[in-house]
Amino acid sequence: MYRNHNYVKSGLVTGTMWDMMMKYMRDTGNVDILTSTWGNYDNVSLANLTGYYTNVNTSSGAADGFKNAETLTTNSGTSSYVLLTTGGAEQVKKMNLYDVAGNLWEWTQEAAYTKNASYGDNATYNTYTLRGGAFGGASSTNPAASRACNYAPYTYTNHGFRLALYLQ
Repeated sequence: MYRNHNYVKSGLVTGTMWDMMMKYMRDTGNVDILTSTWGNYDNVSLANLTGYYTNVNTSSGAADGFKNAETLTTNSGTSSYVLLTTGGAEQVKKMNLYDVAGNLWEWTQEAAYTKNASYGDNATYNTYTLRGGAFGGASSTNPAASRACNYAPYTYTNHGFRLALYLQ
């Protein structure tokens, strides 16, 4: 993360920050944060792309390397999902905030505790909260305001994070 400085510290976005960002987008920008056709989801066509993208196989999760996004006009109805570089399409931003809806689930500092029935009803595991949905999901089921959770050491192609800078 950002190298700490006398006046600046950095960390993962907290759940409260994400909620405040959603409230700001909804109240100030009239952005539909619950269901939408914006963002990088598998049911949203993308056009006029810039930057780079990679196709991610739907069954294996393997990415095939980054390519120039000008060669791609849509990601809807293919056998692979498209992961864009930040700012790769105008459809993935609202109010100049990129990738809040889709593209990558974003880890936050919010802890979540889940029970796993296959390990017994009393087994509780530490997990962290993911926000915003990912490129492999539908915007109707994982909009910008959505939450999910997963085990902290879990990694996958559709998980990322967002840094917050704190001025002291």
